[in-house]
Amino acid sequence: MSAPAEKLLPLLERLEQNEHEQIFKIVRKYTNEYTRSDTGVYVSSKNLPEECLAEMERYITFCFDQRAHLEAGDVDRSKYEKLAKTGKVARF
Repeated sequence: MSAPAEKLLPLLERLEQNEHEQIFKIVRKYTNEYTRSDTGVYVSSKNLPEECLAEMERYITFCFDQRAHLEAGDVDRSKYEKLAKTGKVARF
């Protein structure tokens, strides 16, 4: 496994199913060499060009950035909900 692919592996494991499906769409743009089984789709990193790995990394970064943004929104939302109920601003 190439070094860039090894770097992506732990990040890929943290993705949701729909995000995995998007990664597979990225992979299919670069290769048709993959194995499908009952447990998932397997792709050799040897078959993936650097451009594919870079696009995958950008997408993964986007996913994690969006999660962080949504979590920050949840914190803000809970502050406003508490303010609406109690009239007091919560400190986080």
